[in-house]
Order: sequence, then C-alpha cells, then structure tokens
Amino acid sequence: MKKIILNSLAIFGLAFSAMSQDNIVIKVAASGQGTENPTGDNTDYSSGHAPYIFNTTSNGSTIDMDFDIINTTGAAISWRLSRLNESDVPSDWSSRNCFGQVCFPSSTQNPWCSPTGNGNTLDVANGATGNMSFHVTVGTVGTGTYKIFFGNDCSNLLDSVEVQINFTAGLKDLKQAPNFTMFPNPANDNVTLQLNNSKPGLVKIVDLVGNIVYSEAIAGQAKID
Repeated sequence: MKKIILNSLAIFGLAFSAMSQDNIVIKVAASGQGTENPTGDNTDYSSGHAPYIFNTTSNGSTIDMDFDIINTTGAAISWRLSRLNESDVPSDWSSRNCFGQVCFPSSTQNPWCSPTGNGNTLDVANGATGNMSFHVTVGTVGTGTYKIFFGNDCSNLLDSVEVQINFTAGLKDLKQAPNFTMFPNPANDNVTLQLNNSKPGLVKIVDLVGNIVYSEAIAGQAKID
C-alpha cells in the first residue's frame, strides 16, 4: 500500500515498495451496511497492515466506508488523495471519494488523483483526526481491490489504505416444505388444519379418483367441514 501516479504502473510498483511509510493511522469510523462492516473498528488499516474487506450479495448496492485519518507525521498536513484500482475491478462498478463534506465524482481513470484548489484537500493538524469516505457501487459479480493514497501531491505520497470489495451472487430463499397438523384424527364432522409454516398455504382435498372436493387458501389454521 505505497506510492502512485508516476509514468507507468511498472514505475508505480517500484515507488510503492521504496517509499511506503507509516505516517498515519487509518481506522474505520462508521461504515457500510450489515454486520460485516463494523462501526468503530479499532484496527489500523494504514500501509503495511491488513486490508479492509467488505462482503456483499446485494446487486446494485452502494457500500459506504468512512475512515478516520489520524495524523502522526509530527506536523500539520494538507493532503491530496489518489486512488489505484489494483485488481480487475468489473467495468460496471463505480467509486468515488470524499474528504468530509467534499465529494469527488466517480471516475474511470486509473490511477486517479483528487483535483487541486480550495476545499479539495484534507487538512489535519498534528495529532488530530480527519475524515475520508470511500463509496463503491457494485454491478457485475466480482472482486475489486483499491488502494487509496494520501500525500502532499499526487506523486509524493506518504501512506495508504487498501480496500477489498467481494460481491458474490446471493442465494434465493428455498420454498418451505408443507408442515401442518390435523386434528382430531379420526374425525366425524369437522377437522381443524393447523398450518405450521410462517407463510399462507393452499389446502386441497381430492377424492379417490382425483376430483378436487375442497380448495381454500388458509393462513394459520382453518376448520374444514
């Protein structure tokens, strides 16, 4: 999780390994949907540490990840942001970044760098905490791995966080097998049918030659004459 935005990805790889530092602490603030994306995760996800992984089965869902960026450089910083789509991210996925309330539109450029100008930097005093959020909208089933870099500009990068999104096809709920109780048994005049499934069901009674002599949709229970 190191350097970016040089002349080629090959040069990028060399810079990445040579210039990686641990100048910030990156923790999950409050992010995503579901229990696999916790609030207040105390793990340090900055360069050299574990990637942040999110799993989803919801097609078209947007995964919102908020990170606390703790400045441990020893001086006040004014950082720009760069993003590298590191793996074969599906072409119909889109992503965007925000510094606090300032959000940059989705871009297919790879690598991508935040623009210059007022309000486009993350300004954090030494020892203070800033906020960066990363948003990914998934489409085709697949895995996307991203590296998000922080630095004085888009070539002098100090630290990074790696994010991995795993989108797998969900499984449809299986239909419930019939589950019922009938009483009294034997019966003379009436019988009560208790449906034990949580969903309503259709009750049919047929005679010995297959003619339907009774048909009714019930929920819960019904008394049949």
